[in-house]
Amino acid sequence: MNIPVLHDFPLDPRCYSVRLALALLGVDHRVQPVDVFPGGAHLESPYRELTPTGELPVFETGTTTLVGSVDVLVHLADGTAWAAPSDDWIDFATGPLEQFYSCREQSLYTTDPVDVTAARAAVQSLDDLLASRTTNEAWVAADRPTVADIALFPAAALSRDIGIDHDRYPALRSWIRRIKQLPDFVEMPGIPVFP
Repeated sequence: MNIPVLHDFPLDPRCYSVRLALALLGVDHRVQPVDVFPGGAHLESPYRELTPTGELPVFETGTTTLVGSVDVLVHLADGTAWAAPSDDWIDFATGPLEQFYSCREQSLYTTDPVDVTAARAAVQSLDDLLASRTTNEAWVAADRPTVADIALFPAAALSRDIGIDHDRYPALRSWIRRIKQLPDFVEMPGIPVFP
């Protein structure tokens, strides 16, 4: 039997969302580290053969190759209790969240000034969504944690990297705490361990 392989850069929040999903869903896998920074290995062979754009994460199942966190997360959750009841979250994960990641990468890897307006708006939207839920156990897409929560968690948890203080977003802060309390939760460098 083939063990799935995750091509992973530990400091990439998209890769982390897949590592988190693999842990929470208990999926046996192997990790293939990719030297993205400073090495740029994701832009060279063999990764260009897997993903012409150099996008990570890449997840090889043995029968298929999935590129990008959203495709991998949807695949992993398919047929499980982690599947989201709708795909509405995907638009957010591939739109506003990508703007957040772009701001974060610019602030971490360049000395250019960073405009965090779009990132702040994305965090505010997520906080508003969570605040609109009617139960104390509010999740992004259902009354239980789903792949949507896993997809959106890294950006929310890492928003302090670009100066967005969680104290201004109480619903978001409470949701982050709930994610960290899930059985088999795994950490990422840069995300504080405390709830």
